Amino acid sequence: MGELAFKDNFKLFDGNCVRFNGFDGDKNVLCGVTTYALKHHSPELPEHGLLPGELFLSAYDHFMIQVHQVAREKYKNNNFELSGDIKIMVHDTDWPK
Repeated sequence: MGELAFKDNFKLFDGNCVRFNGFDGDKNVLCGVTTYALKHHSPELPEHGLLPGELFLSAYDHFMIQVHQVAREKYKNNNFELSGDIKIMVHDTDWPK
């Protein structure tokens, strides 16, 4: 298993997370960061209430480097999600201290 790279600009808010692509060579590894994690680390996002998807996409852009670092570490450590199509999910508890 190689190192996870992020070489495209794909991002999609699906209501529960922001999805993005990681790549191990030619292999696409679908990744995500939870809305809970973004809400709890972005001062611009209120912790409660419904918010437009654009706000989550903007928060992802702001924290992209940190989120990618966590996803890369989780991939390197084979810390995959147990179910669903997202293989690497960045949760609030994964956030760098």
